[in-house]
This record gives sequence, C-alpha cells and structure tokens, in this order.
Amino acid sequence: MSKLKKCLYLINLLERKGGLTLKEINDYYQYSSLCEGDEIQARTFTRYKDYIAETFPCYIEYNPRTGKYELHRHQALYGEDDSLYDYLLSAYHIEGLTELALKHRDKIILTEAPTGVENVQIILEAIDKKKGIECDYYSYNKKSVKQQILIPYFLRTWENRWYLVAEPDNHHHGQSVFALERMDNIRLTEEKMLPSKKVTAEEYFDGSFGVNHSDDQKPEKILIKVYSTQAEYVRALPIHESQKEVETTDEWSIFEYRLIPCFNFYQQLLWHRERLEVLEPLHVRDKMKKTIEEMLEHYSTHRMP
Repeated sequence: MSKLKKCLYLINLLERKGGLTLKEINDYYQYSSLCEGDEIQARTFTRYKDYIAETFPCYIEYNPRTGKYELHRHQALYGEDDSLYDYLLSAYHIEGLTELALKHRDKIILTEAPTGVENVQIILEAIDKKKGIECDYYSYNKKSVKQQILIPYFLRTWENRWYLVAEPDNHHHGQSVFALERMDNIRLTEEKMLPSKKVTAEEYFDGSFGVNHSDDQKPEKILIKVYSTQAEYVRALPIHESQKEVETTDEWSIFEYRLIPCFNFYQQLLWHRERLEVLEPLHVRDKMKKTIEEMLEHYSTHRMP
C-alpha cells in the first residue's frame, strides 16, 4: 500500500479523533482497509510524519504534556485561511483515489470540476512576479473577443468556476471580475505592473455573495427562519460564511447573516422553497414576496405548450 494513502489515513484519523498515542493509532489502523496484518512501527511512523510535514499543508507533532500525536496545519503558510488549507488537502485525497476511481469509474458520478483551472498557475505567477497578464477575453454580453491587459488582485472559485478580480491596465474602470474559462492566449507582461489600490481579498469581498461586488452598497443584517429538518441542511452547508444560528426550537431555527443581498442570494434562498422565510429587513422580505408572486403568475393560468 502506498505511502501517500497511509499518510492520508493518518491525517484523516487525527482530524477526526484529535490527539492519539501511537498505540491508539494502531488500534484504529488494524480495522482499516489499509492494514495488511501489520502495525505501524515507531520508525515507520516517524518517516510518515516527516513525509507529511514536507508534502502536505499540515504536520504531526508530539505533545509531551498529553503523550499524544496531534495534527496541525502550517500556520506560517495558511494563517487562519481554512478554505485554502481544506482545498489543497482535498486535492491530495483525490490523488490518493486515482487508481480505484479509474478502476470503478462507472460507479462514480461527479459534478464538473471548476473551469478555468488551467489558467490559475500563470495568474499566480503574475501575482508573485508583480506583473500583469495579457489575454484574449470573450464577453458574453458583447459576444466578442477583446485583447485585455489585466493587473491581477485576487482569485476566487464560485459555482464550479475560477474567477479573477483584476484591474484593466488603463486604471480607468477600477476592478472587475473575469471568468478564467473565457481567457485564451494568456501570457505574462514583460514589464512590472502593480495594482493602483491596496485592498485585501477579505476587504473586497466583505459582505459579497459569490463573486458579486458593489462599491455603493454596504452589508446589512438579514434574518431568515428555516422550518423543520431543513435547518439541518443549512447548518451542514451554510448559505453564507457569515451565518450564525441565533434561535432554535423543535419546529424552526433562525439564522443571521451579514451580507449585501443580490440576485445570487435570492436565488439561493428560493432553492429552499417553502421551508425558508425571510424575516428582516423588510425590503429583502418584500423582494422575496414579489419574486414568489411573479412566479405564481406564471402558474396561475394553464398554458398549452
């Protein structure tokens, strides 16, 4: 069995169980599909521990106070950014599945991988080298291709697409959002190019839902009531990163958000159908009501195809 798979097993085990002694690790390991009747010896465990520290976005450390091994992420690299850590770690899990996934490909149904990933590397190189990117960009609205010179700010995934927040080189239009899948013939600029504004990704996307962004709107508090067991789904898959559960009963739960309401946000709320109700603010509640009334109008009259 490959070192990669065994290291992934150790990472996953320590993530789920917290700190464990080597004996406790072996107690779990003997029931895993990786075990071939052997134990993980101390010297072998040390090699796995070193390999994890060098290869993965995390490391295993012995805690002399508890006598247990604990999993930590490389704080200097990832800070408090759970999303990047989780994303990179998941990539290793996928790599570990490659052989079996190909063997049983007829048993797996997947959503599409995020589009535009082939352009991520060169954009990160541009950010790293403080350069711009040149590309041919296709516009859905204008149905045309235009050559662009862009100064990259941030990358973000949303609804199975990679997006770039960038500034056109003339600095006249501020920052805009570009889908990486619509970029072609992408290359670095020869000269250095720096953004004209100093803003972090957290500041730029503060209160945004997805890649939508508005300079003239501020985030506001939104309360929604979720009925029945639908609240379990909202807890497991939060509607927005600002989600907080503020009240709970056996029949419903109230969740609080801090965001700028937009088309994608209303669309997400409608996904929950009759099991979700906007409580406040009034203008968001009225917008939902108007949308539902317009939908009802489509179904009020029987229409033949």
